[in-house]
Amino acid sequence: MGLRPTIDHSMTDPISPPLRPGVLPRDNFRSIIAALITVLTIYGWIDALGRTPMRHALAAQTRLWWIEQIVSFALAIVCIGIIFRKRPFLTLGFWLTVYSLVFDIVRWIFEFRDDQFEIRIAPLLYAFLLWRLWITRKQVAATEDPLLVDTTG
Repeated sequence: MGLRPTIDHSMTDPISPPLRPGVLPRDNFRSIIAALITVLTIYGWIDALGRTPMRHALAAQTRLWWIEQIVSFALAIVCIGIIFRKRPFLTLGFWLTVYSLVFDIVRWIFEFRDDQFEIRIAPLLYAFLLWRLWITRKQVAATEDPLLVDTTG
């Protein structure tokens, strides 16, 4: 009762060492992207609050803009957990990255319609992080339940 059968994971990824519970697989690229997102988000907030003209403009922002800022700030905090390879941050980081990417794509579409074309770094970083988190989710699922990965791809 309550005992889980031991499963041989040697066939799921034979070159990687077995994962400890609660730890994400090592991925330096994912950690670098998460660190860049964290640094740029925190720098943006410090810059916006530090400059007087920008600080006064914060009151005029829409509710949607504030929601986007809260999501991006939460993502920055979650990225710190991802850098430290904490597994509980994986799913939350994945979905916050999806929301952040959607916010930036919608903003880009509106700017494009207004004949303002700007290439931003944030959507590119979000796309890279989303890709690496997707790979990590599949790796974690493979170590937890190899039968589930076979049926879902």
